[in-house]
Amino acid sequence: MNKRIVSIALAAAMTSALFLSGCGSDSGSTTATTAPPPQTTAAGKTESAAAETAAQTEDTQAAAEQTGISYPVEGSPAISWGLLRKSQWSDRYDSFTDLPLGKALQEQTGYTIEAVHVDNNQAMNLMIASGDLPDIISYYLMSQYNGKEAQAVKDGIIMGMTPEFLQENAPDYWAYLEANEDVKRALLTNDGEIVAFAFVREPGVSRSVQTLMVRDDWCEELGIELPETADEFYAMLKGFKEQLGAEVPLALPTGHLQSALNNGFLTQPFGVLSRDKYQVDGKVIFGYMQPEYKDVLAWLNKLYEEGLMDPNFTTMDGDTLTAYMLSGDSGATAGPIGSMMGTYLNTNADNENYSLAAIKPLVANKGDRPKFGHMQNLNIGANAYITMNCKDPAAAARFLNYGYTDEGKKLYNWGIEGVTYNMVDGQPVLSDLVTNNPDGLTTTQVLAEYTLSWDSGPFEISKDINAQYYIWPEQKEAYEIGGETDAALYKMPDTTIAEEDADEYSRLTSEINTYRDETEIKFIRGEMSLDQFDEYLATLDRMGGSRLLEIEQNALDAYNSK
Repeated sequence: MNKRIVSIALAAAMTSALFLSGCGSDSGSTTATTAPPPQTTAAGKTESAAAETAAQTEDTQAAAEQTGISYPVEGSPAISWGLLRKSQWSDRYDSFTDLPLGKALQEQTGYTIEAVHVDNNQAMNLMIASGDLPDIISYYLMSQYNGKEAQAVKDGIIMGMTPEFLQENAPDYWAYLEANEDVKRALLTNDGEIVAFAFVREPGVSRSVQTLMVRDDWCEELGIELPETADEFYAMLKGFKEQLGAEVPLALPTGHLQSALNNGFLTQPFGVLSRDKYQVDGKVIFGYMQPEYKDVLAWLNKLYEEGLMDPNFTTMDGDTLTAYMLSGDSGATAGPIGSMMGTYLNTNADNENYSLAAIKPLVANKGDRPKFGHMQNLNIGANAYITMNCKDPAAAARFLNYGYTDEGKKLYNWGIEGVTYNMVDGQPVLSDLVTNNPDGLTTTQVLAEYTLSWDSGPFEISKDINAQYYIWPEQKEAYEIGGETDAALYKMPDTTIAEEDADEYSRLTSEINTYRDETEIKFIRGEMSLDQFDEYLATLDRMGGSRLLEIEQNALDAYNSK
């Protein structure tokens, strides 16, 4: 199939909330042939892959009678897999295939994996645009590709899969989709094809992994309760600055600020559930196009003008944010419960004068239940795709199917039994190697060597893993608080843009989002007067805002009719 260079939305700074990862310093791609012999890993354990996975292999082969696919497959088929290099392991390993996980995955599936690494989202976007792709890519096309996954199919980047293809080559995955209709609807194009092997969250668990967090020890010192309203939050920041000497009371780099607004952490007191799109009774609403959004920007401008947020928030990087939150220069921020909140608590574990607490999204009136908050869809969006370059799509599908078998889910979620987890009363429990690593590695670093549950992959993440992954009581409480909203009623599902609208949608999204982001910063910094807000709304409409809303509404209507 001929390929054309496509329009790709290069990401603005994205929170590690959705991805929980950064970019490695190594460059280039690495090729694995066969799995190397056992070795001692950086996590401090000696691998004996054959012994550790023998029982798993027997169970998998026994299950083949039901699925028709026996792992490990015969013939050692080779598969190339495009992956982001992760900072959580790149200082200790050159390639995914060097990880204990990569070795175990090759042994258990029988596949030889060639890992094709890129260092960041921009590099992956460039590789996609080049058309020179491996057999499989794992990436965030839902958020990083204009027009989402359906447009990537239309552009000849990834392969749409028929139900018949999946039934034959990925029966465990197809059975999962049949049993989880909401996930299936999100992945189903209007042409009746499935676009991805999804990274999905098991139902029945909090799907919030980001939070608004504050120094509750400072609140106690000031004699105030944790804030619930915008006025209380403002007063808290004033107290941090004027009474406790915090240089930057609220530390929110641009990407974190945008995420906090999209998650409704700061918008609801002003009558806007989210900066981004949401639905009310089946009607799509763009928060940033609402007249009430002016009040959100006015409040942020007030914080900026009074020095309650960093005057350099547009250039603040992750290292600066961490330094602010650990040094006492800042007392409030927003981000992932795991990689951010956990890092701050771990680093200051021996500091008796350091404490963090999650707070609910701000509301208009004290005691109100938040209508919105961070909530991942069941299909989170960091999916695996068979590319149109793949010479043997059936073989690729059989490889990806493994993540939806019982043994594949165990490996991706928990790692290797006896090493990273033990079975206790029939349930997997993370080992001390993970939660109290003898080499001083963090929980995330160890899990990054042995699992994909810390990040993303083609499998269903267990509802039990976060409860164990979050080792601090403050994290566990934040996880529970995240579920105490009505976001499920208002959050947009993963819709599919109609093929005839895909090109227009891509163009409108790119142009409008760029204008919105640039103008929003000008309002916050006072470079544009809020008296010009009506002009901003009119410009959005002239740029095609109403048409963009119409396309999104059509997509939601189509989703609801599936």
